[in-house]
Amino acid sequence: MDRLAELSADLKRTLDDLNDEAIRRNVRELMPPLAWLDEANRWLTFELDRLNGGPAHDPVPFTYIPVEMRK
Repeated sequence: MDRLAELSADLKRTLDDLNDEAIRRNVRELMPPLAWLDEANRWLTFELDRLNGGPAHDPVPFTYIPVEMRK
């Protein structure tokens, strides 16, 4: 496994742990940024698959929210 794929897998595990802990603690304020990070991670995974010649599939929709529009 190349280093980028390994780091991506580590990131997914970390995001899963963050989501689980936020749910366990009932910290609803963290759900929007965690959902955004999950979406960004799916985009990253898609691009890594594409770079490694993985199977063709539809791109992951990614919603960028400009800093000035964030609350």
